[in-house]
Amino acid sequence: MTQPQSDLELLEPPVLSGDGLRQGVLSPVETLAQSIAGIAPSATPGMLIPIVFGFAGNGTWLSYLLATVGMLFTAQCINEFASRSACPGSLYTFVSKGFGHRAGVMTGWALMFAYVICGAACIAEFAVYALSLAKNFLHLQITSQGAMFFSAALIGYIGYKNVKLSASLMLWLELLSVGLILLVVALTFFYLGGHPGFSFDWRQLSLQGVSFENVRMGLVMAIFGFAAFESSASLGTEAANPLQSIPRAIMRSVIFSGLFFVLSSYAMVMSFHGPPASPITLDKCSTPLLTMAEHVGMPALGHLIDVGIMMSFFAAGLANLNAGARAIFKMSQDGLLHVKFGDAHAINGTPHFAMLASSLISLTIAVALATFNYPLLDIVGWLGTLATFGFIYAYLATSLSAARMLKRVALFTPLKRFVVAASIIVLSAALVGSLYPVPAAPYNILPFIFLVYMLTGLFACWKNKALTLD
Repeated sequence: MTQPQSDLELLEPPVLSGDGLRQGVLSPVETLAQSIAGIAPSATPGMLIPIVFGFAGNGTWLSYLLATVGMLFTAQCINEFASRSACPGSLYTFVSKGFGHRAGVMTGWALMFAYVICGAACIAEFAVYALSLAKNFLHLQITSQGAMFFSAALIGYIGYKNVKLSASLMLWLELLSVGLILLVVALTFFYLGGHPGFSFDWRQLSLQGVSFENVRMGLVMAIFGFAAFESSASLGTEAANPLQSIPRAIMRSVIFSGLFFVLSSYAMVMSFHGPPASPITLDKCSTPLLTMAEHVGMPALGHLIDVGIMMSFFAAGLANLNAGARAIFKMSQDGLLHVKFGDAHAINGTPHFAMLASSLISLTIAVALATFNYPLLDIVGWLGTLATFGFIYAYLATSLSAARMLKRVALFTPLKRFVVAASIIVLSAALVGSLYPVPAAPYNILPFIFLVYMLTGLFACWKNKALTLD
């Protein structure tokens, strides 16, 4: 087994490789947009917060607060590498530095799975909102497969054409949808039930009816909402001043999204408490943001938010498949995948073959499931859960690698030991919570699908001489 990179190499600024990607074209704000879009914060109020409420009840805001703190620990572990090294391989490269090439390959294998499957989930969720809006506002009947194809084709084209265009588009789409949701949140605080004046919900602040187990189960689902926050690390070549802009983007994306989740979850639960009291509970409501808008007398705003969320899922799909393409690109250049995926477009400076592959695989997965007439929301839930296993594997591997690297370079201070330990504990809790109690079918077989995938990668690593560089 080959040794990881030398201690001195870890401490030296990297030399960007001239791998064919456009160098230094993304501003710090555009780099941040990649991580923000990967998280897709505006999608959480419409999908995840009602699920977290089903577990945590009045402790929903606390579950999100604890998830934010936990993910900040993980972000710091990732930044131990991101502040020292910059390349398109992101966590695959980082783990290689700590534990050697083979461990890095397995992390890259998990990360490719996470990004591509998450991209498929975003394509499916885009179709959910596209079908609803086409039917209710345009009075058109479109197929879910048609909406998926449109979304994936446009994502693939933008990713092929220009990384700067991708980043700018993701930024504006997220700003639009987050801004609309924050407007409803503000109206909920100051105009709930049509009555002016600032409102508090003391049942939430006092954690009425909430137990530790409620918060713990809510924490598991809350952590899922942060998946792909590290995706800006895949822009190591394309970001300007990457050793500063990427760590800041990773950390700020968690802080921004976490605060947004805490604030919007508190406001959403308060809105359903009333006045007016909602006839159904938050976890049973299929249109929670529309209901919030109705509670402040602006139902039209709820429909605008649905448009914003649809575009947010488009941006999230673009972010995940952009990151996935760069993971494929880097692994191909290292001899781990077909050589063609390591080519960069001569004019656009994008990993065009890798982008095409990631988009096609995501589209195929989403369309195949829809063709079997599974409900789109079920498809989103299955794919989102599968992708999360890949992210948690990669985050755990990076946290452990950070500990090993910091120890080798004599920088493993007590504070950093605490940060690494906290990251591992939070991620492990999320993993265990997703496995036990054993979920209902088909969620109970999803961990085995991921396990088979990882074993396939391990077998390929052993079988193919190109993959056994250790």
